[in-house]
Amino acid sequence: MPPWLRRFNIYGDFWRRYLALGVRFCPWFLEPVIIPAFTAFFYLLCGGQRRAVQGNLRALFPADDAWAIHRRAFAVFLNFAWVLTDSAHQRSGDDVIDWEVAGQERLAELGKLPGAAMIFTAHMGSYDLAAPLFVEKLRRRLHTVRAPERVAETQEYATQDRPTGNAIDDQFVVHYNTPGSMLAVELTKVLQAGEVLAVQGDRVMFDVSPMPVPFSKDYNWRLPKGPCVLAAVARCPIYPLFVIRVGWRRYRIEARPEFRWETASPNRRDSQRELEEWWSQCLREVIETHWNQWFVFEPAFEKRNAPEGGPPAT
Repeated sequence: MPPWLRRFNIYGDFWRRYLALGVRFCPWFLEPVIIPAFTAFFYLLCGGQRRAVQGNLRALFPADDAWAIHRRAFAVFLNFAWVLTDSAHQRSGDDVIDWEVAGQERLAELGKLPGAAMIFTAHMGSYDLAAPLFVEKLRRRLHTVRAPERVAETQEYATQDRPTGNAIDDQFVVHYNTPGSMLAVELTKVLQAGEVLAVQGDRVMFDVSPMPVPFSKDYNWRLPKGPCVLAAVARCPIYPLFVIRVGWRRYRIEARPEFRWETASPNRRDSQRELEEWWSQCLREVIETHWNQWFVFEPAFEKRNAPEGGPPAT
């Protein structure tokens, strides 16, 4: 595909630029009309992503019929569109987002920790939106990991489009998980330096190794192995934090009880397995409650009777 045409596919930078232009000139009262219309367009256009979301929802709601799954899948797409729009508003400098925090005491505790800590989270809400609040609440540097964009022009635009020249620049550091980047070594050094690292532990992409975890009698999760392995090496406290959209330009941070290695098995393999089970249970509780905000557009489950390494269920 020639570069000029590649920019118009669903991962191209054309849509990012169009959205950035739209939030500058579109009156706020037209957004509730325009955003659902564009969501319907992309729901029909993005067949692979639509089927992946539907497959994930079937694992979560096996009793639903096809029409119910379609309605749920469209709700996921619609919430994703709202989050993208709110993120574009923030990047353009609009101060329009309101926040609430559930578990303030845990954020305060995380900010006062003398050493390293990890934050486990999921593809919900937007870390770009939450970054200023995290920096304000933690009062310490926050590192996060992000997959690169699939199209080079989009990656270049996403990097250039981040706000600059403010206090967040030095306190919010993004590490891109590019092939051959020695990211594991880089992140280990971050934790050895006593800093806070946030990772998303719910999606397997590119060359990320999957970690099968039982979900139901029919399905296994396909969770990324890297975050749990890194946590087992660092053996630092792990805080589950989730960003939830709760209404019109309003979001909530949910901080849940942490995982501490002092209460885990002294055996490294057993303690890592305890961490995997703890994280899968924590993640399950959140996505079953906020299923319409779980933005994983790849197959997240595989049939339990499928051979190892076989195709995931859709």
